[in-house]
Amino acid sequence: MRSFRSLFIRIPLYLFCLQLLSCASIGSPSGGPKDETPPVLLKSLPENNSRNFTKKKIEIHFDELVAVENASEKVIVSPPQKTPPQVNAIMRKIVVELQDSLKANETYTIDFTNSIVDLNERNPYGDYAFAFSTGPDIDTLRVSGVVLRAANLNPERGILVGAHLDLSDSALIKEPFLRISKTDAQGRFCIKNLKPGPYHIFALDDKNRDYRFDQPAEALAFPDSAVNLWTDICQRYDTAWIDSLTIDTIQLVDYICYKPDDLILKLYQEDFGRQYLVKSERPAKEQFSLTFGYKADSLPSLKLLKPAPEDFGEHTDSLDWFICENNPTNDSLTYWIKDSSIYRCDTLHIKIDYLKTDSNNLLSPATDTLRLFVRKASLASRRDPPDRERGRRGDRDQDTVGQVVAVDHLKLETNIRPTLEVYSTLYFTWETPLRNIHGDPFRLYRKKDTLWIETKDFTLEPHPEKLRTYLLDALWDFEAQYKVEIDSGCVEGWYGKTNAKFSQSFTIRAEKDYSRLTVNISGFSNPAFAELLDKSDNVVRKTRIEEGVADFPFIKPGDYYLRAVDDANDNFLWDTGHYASKRRPEKVFYNNKLFNLKANWEIKESWDIHDLPLIEQKPKDLKPAEPKNR
Repeated sequence: MRSFRSLFIRIPLYLFCLQLLSCASIGSPSGGPKDETPPVLLKSLPENNSRNFTKKKIEIHFDELVAVENASEKVIVSPPQKTPPQVNAIMRKIVVELQDSLKANETYTIDFTNSIVDLNERNPYGDYAFAFSTGPDIDTLRVSGVVLRAANLNPERGILVGAHLDLSDSALIKEPFLRISKTDAQGRFCIKNLKPGPYHIFALDDKNRDYRFDQPAEALAFPDSAVNLWTDICQRYDTAWIDSLTIDTIQLVDYICYKPDDLILKLYQEDFGRQYLVKSERPAKEQFSLTFGYKADSLPSLKLLKPAPEDFGEHTDSLDWFICENNPTNDSLTYWIKDSSIYRCDTLHIKIDYLKTDSNNLLSPATDTLRLFVRKASLASRRDPPDRERGRRGDRDQDTVGQVVAVDHLKLETNIRPTLEVYSTLYFTWETPLRNIHGDPFRLYRKKDTLWIETKDFTLEPHPEKLRTYLLDALWDFEAQYKVEIDSGCVEGWYGKTNAKFSQSFTIRAEKDYSRLTVNISGFSNPAFAELLDKSDNVVRKTRIEEGVADFPFIKPGDYYLRAVDDANDNFLWDTGHYASKRRPEKVFYNNKLFNLKANWEIKESWDIHDLPLIEQKPKDLKPAEPKNR
């Protein structure tokens, strides 16, 4: 009886305790300040820089739980391994198991970069590298530097940098690197544990991870000459602290520095792409198009198979039944069919002979047969709309008497706007190729007071690269009003359409709205050109450097940067490199200054392209933002 009564006493007490617990705050308890301390290395098995070590398992112990981020990308083993090592984080240690057999008397380096982090806050354990030797000696020399994109001097992240003792030109193609490293977010690299000797140092965007340059699509950088390694005694200031705020002593101490530490490798991609027929289509009865995967030096050869040449009379020449409209790189082609007996056919069969990239990345002859038909949407759009309100033919004929029938004119596109720049060239692009321009239908007028006065001071020429476009050029006067007119029916397209009357006026911007930048540039021995850039590193204007001067007149006010190119072949373009011919990419230089151009200002500057080291030239605002999580 007593035990039963005590049970009823204990139950309310238990429920009361549960209620107290349920009333407690369910928020997370305060954990104190954020942990910003990286893990601490306690020991490794074997010790770092061990000699005569022939096992394949390495253990690295820390003072807290750790993880390895993106080991396949960040952990680099030298000499390179055919089979990637297994890298695992187990509680407070990192375990590395090498899969390849080890070479005798070889120094091995496992470079973790910044992949080791603590498990909670992901604080990285610096740039850590572990080394051991399978023989009695361990190599200790290093070479370091930076990899920059040749075209714009941007630092290149995640690029493989390798060393070759074999100094022959074929080594990069036939042999894997002797030792490797990878660039960090700033493009910097350091190849460690090298033995004495001259090396060729290469940068390579190794697509297939075979540690050699065997694909034209792989970007690379090759050295000007072989690199010799050495050490030097350098000095730095060493500060001793009493506490976090109080300095005890500052003294100059010696340390060993490894040279060279300032290599600059300029990464480029060779001018290569796979040439193949991507697609063929016939968007309208009068035309068809061919799209290729890459630019070409020549046009394909076409032969009409169906309808057969004898079916359309005199047009037996395979080059006579079309007009080819090609872009400058010959990778996008539009063919306009000249003969109506051909383009009225629903389906065309065409044989095409062209150069195609084969499995060896060489151009070889190829032949395809194309079956081209008009898309249904195009045919439907060309049909007359149904006449639902007229039932009998007589009614239709009677209804059209006295009505104005809309004429389908030749469509025109132009770049004329209400306000134009003083350096503008007017573009006139027609819907189809032109068969004829009758007389002189283009008229240019300049407004004087309230009258339009015709002027003949202009040129009208076909665009050198665009088949359907004409260019009108004139010396425009500031703040002047102009008007362009084209007489109707004087411009005849290939398929019978003629132009409607065209008239459009415009005003030239005032001189006071512009700024001017003139820069005296020194340091070039070859032809060169300068480019004015916006704050996104895009080219706004470019000009040749004539007698050491780059002149940019009529610039819109704004913030600009300046880039110069050593144009060795004087083609007014930046040209990439080519490894087989030992041709390096053309040199690019940046002026580090921001030019703030204001309206009605003229700025004159001087610039020696060698004033700053190449790595310091590119303005910070133009460099790509570094990723937050590295």
